[in-house]
Amino acid sequence: MTESSLSGIGNLIKLNDYCVVTFASTSSALKGEQVMKAANREFVVMPTPREITASCGLSLKVKPEDAEGSYQVLREGGVDISGVYHLIRDGNRKSVVPLHLE
Repeated sequence: MTESSLSGIGNLIKLNDYCVVTFASTSSALKGEQVMKAANREFVVMPTPREITASCGLSLKVKPEDAEGSYQVLREGGVDISGVYHLIRDGNRKSVVPLHLE
């Protein structure tokens, strides 16, 4: 990884306004990670937020402006996606909005 990609990931980790892609299984999440790496997409693997009920404990965190493109990359890669959510954290409050992407 280059220094600029590491700083991009660091910024992504700190975001309070972000999107989360969830999966039905851990194997789907790991396949999603591989597909996103192969496509050179910017993302972070994270625990699925407890505000989102999902059967898999792993999710991918992406910038809101990258949510639709990341969704398409994952679908084209044959990854089984449970959902995509937009989260905004404001102090101790977190709002969660499901996105209906196709």
